[in-house]
Amino acid sequence: MDQAIKISGLQKSYGNTAVLEDFELSVPSGNIFGLIGPNGAGKSTLIGILTGLLDYDGGQIVINGRELNEQNEQNIKRQIASVLQPPLLFEHFTSHDFLHYICDIYNIDMQDRQQKMDSMLEYLGLSEFKHAKINKLSAGSRKKLSFCAAILSQPKILFLDEPFESIDVISIGRMKTILNRLQEKGVTTIITSHILEIVENLCDDIAILHNQKIIAYLDSETRKELQKDSSLSEIFESYVEVEKPKNDVLKWL
Repeated sequence: MDQAIKISGLQKSYGNTAVLEDFELSVPSGNIFGLIGPNGAGKSTLIGILTGLLDYDGGQIVINGRELNEQNEQNIKRQIASVLQPPLLFEHFTSHDFLHYICDIYNIDMQDRQQKMDSMLEYLGLSEFKHAKINKLSAGSRKKLSFCAAILSQPKILFLDEPFESIDVISIGRMKTILNRLQEKGVTTIITSHILEIVENLCDDIAILHNQKIIAYLDSETRKELQKDSSLSEIFESYVEVEKPKNDVLKWL
């Protein structure tokens, strides 16, 4: 199977603190891939590196067959899109102007861009905020607008860092529908999320990041076997060895 992303020996530190150490990961093309881990495990750092926002200290990253380096960076960035946590938006643009700007960057055809923009805003319940400035939007609306922009850029690889945080239930369902449609077109999606129920139901393969490394890679067949007896949350806890609270810790309740 082709690999959309292949990471070998990746190193990233902040000062003397290692965040990723001899990190290895491969993500199959066309996969909706879940990356989960405790707070501070390095998930957002990894997304920042893969999207070119953060430098790294060593190792090799190959995205869609091209090594991520200065020579290939611009070509790679034209094939990817992201929703980051928090979203990177232009605060004094209106929602409409921001989406137009994104379409300009990615050379989206002028003939049908307005229809695409309006349909995305309508589908995710943002039509009433079309001419509102971004700095006036709620956290959930900002996240959904960032998602709209990422989809409009027509990426081959989509990076989503906590995309469902602050999002209402209906919009989550619609975002999942969009991701499934993109998968049918061969788009690879990498999702980090603490909402394990969504990861469990949406993703094909799931990797657990802990102590600077991938400690478990659960492909669809492995998950199917493990989840006969346990939820993803229970599987996750067993791998990261979360210390369980004492039975009487809340005896005062």
